[in-house]
Amino acid sequence: MFLIGVGAFLALAASGVVYQSVSVRRERTRFPPPGRLVDVGGRRLHLVCLGEGHPTVIFESSGFGTAVSSSKARTEVAGQTRVCSYDRMGTGWSDAGPAVISAGELAGDLDHLLTLAEIEPPHILVAASIGGLTAELFARRYPERVAGLVFVDAATSGAIDRLVPEVTWMRTQLICLAPLAARVGLVRLIDPLRLQGNSGEDQARGVALIYRPEPIATLCGIVRGAAATAAEFRAAGPLATDVPLIVLSADSNKGLLPPGFSADRFISVAERHAFHEAFSRRSSQGRWQIVPGSTHLIASSQPHVVAGAALELVAAARRRQASTAGGS
Repeated sequence: MFLIGVGAFLALAASGVVYQSVSVRRERTRFPPPGRLVDVGGRRLHLVCLGEGHPTVIFESSGFGTAVSSSKARTEVAGQTRVCSYDRMGTGWSDAGPAVISAGELAGDLDHLLTLAEIEPPHILVAASIGGLTAELFARRYPERVAGLVFVDAATSGAIDRLVPEVTWMRTQLICLAPLAARVGLVRLIDPLRLQGNSGEDQARGVALIYRPEPIATLCGIVRGAAATAAEFRAAGPLATDVPLIVLSADSNKGLLPPGFSADRFISVAERHAFHEAFSRRSSQGRWQIVPGSTHLIASSQPHVVAGAALELVAAARRRQASTAGGS
């Protein structure tokens, strides 16, 4: 009986691997990369750019976001300047990264990508969710290359000491089992983000890009690298005290975690707002605002607000550039 059970389990696992493999092959044909692949040193990152003008606005996506996320906000901004977005290692159309990933490695990837793609600085960074850690560390390491920051309900270093203790060994192991579940098709079958219940091209592409082992393994790697990330922030210089900074907060925790998980047990709305307000005060040109009617992914629920914040910093950067040119 035991051998029969083991055999049945192995057969199901093999069937799941085939199901996942066939699905991925079909989706790669259906959804080719819309941008270009840039080699950043043995790995390729997928980059998409729209529009013309200076400064370039760089969108740094959420944990499961991709280069094609925040499409309405990106399109609106691209009407007035150049906009670029990209896939972090292991997400979207980018190559997979190492097993342990720190914010420093992600900021290094962004540095290499912008340099090798010859995207002229200074940039305005628009960061969502966990992408805030990459954007903040990049801004602290390369202040001369940043013309402004828009944080879109984004993580900041101020929350690290509060959240790192939550990354226990057991939670890490549970998260890092998920890539295996994706490899045998279980994540696709369970559909934790409720993507397959909606028809449409965007939902189908979301399934294709998210329900694979690589993006989930990237999340696992970021969790494993939490302690290294905390150390990197402690070693980094401070945020420039005069960097133009707009911090947007969602007015609820909706969308912070997948459906069925209570984000309020992880972090309260009031606590998240306190971190965001404190971050905005790091700059003399910082501003914090709560976006009414927004979910955690503000660029999806209130795209015009995100685009407006980015364009406000674009206009300010252009005024500074004109003033400098006029005085020279």
